[in-house]
Amino acid sequence: MKTRIISGILGISLLAFILFFYKTIILNIAVSLTCCIVVYEIFTATKMFKKEPLLFFVSILYSMLFPFLKLKSFGDYRIFVTIFFVVFNILYLFKKSNQLKLYNIFFCCFFIVFINFFMSVLIYLRDIFFPHGMYYILLFFLIPWICDAGAYFFGMCFGKTKLAPKISPKKTVEGAIGGIITTFILVFIYNLIYINIFNWHFRINYFSLFFSIFFGVIFSIVGDLCMSVFKRQNDIKDFGNLIRGHGGVLDRIDSLIFSSAVLYPFVRAFPIILF
Repeated sequence: MKTRIISGILGISLLAFILFFYKTIILNIAVSLTCCIVVYEIFTATKMFKKEPLLFFVSILYSMLFPFLKLKSFGDYRIFVTIFFVVFNILYLFKKSNQLKLYNIFFCCFFIVFINFFMSVLIYLRDIFFPHGMYYILLFFLIPWICDAGAYFFGMCFGKTKLAPKISPKKTVEGAIGGIITTFILVFIYNLIYINIFNWHFRINYFSLFFSIFFGVIFSIVGDLCMSVFKRQNDIKDFGNLIRGHGGVLDRIDSLIFSSAVLYPFVRAFPIILF
């Protein structure tokens, strides 16, 4: 527990430093590095890191470039580069069809594209929702992380009923409910703090906020369970050991990626902050 808390504090400190400069290219660089680390963890988990160095190199290159492919002054090249990446994976599979499993290369290709698109959402939030980009970025972090922390502590204190015993034996229904309730309470408090600190002339769309939290926590839990299935099928406990007490980077951001996948299109359609 002590190691987990210390690692969490260090991680939050690093995130605070990055977000302090979120209006600069530092955010793009941070997202790029995160995606590259996650690619390494995926290739290690699927045991393709040493077997397929060329595929790993192309995946790293794609992840390194992706957060810089949609900039205001350079246009949007995400789709073009992604098509190239997918076609490369397909051709690579054809060439090594006797050595590679379709499942492994499909998962790597699909999930790497998925991760890059929805990690880069943090950059798009900054650019699209200016000057309130920070509000949305923090919201996207807070929803899955509060839910995860709330579920962890409520599960430890009150957990009795297993949520998905065959997938993740430690997760409980009581923990999930506690995480959801905690998320609603703390995110609403976050909104009040944000409004009072900035005191700008805007209104909060509480309908959109409520459903953002609801969809965010549901997909956060689903994403966590999906990654648990993957780890169980590949016989690994964590994706890495970079963050002591927490596992790898993907172990910490899996819920964020899945919740962002539904939150981003939702807040684009129904903005929370109204002018």
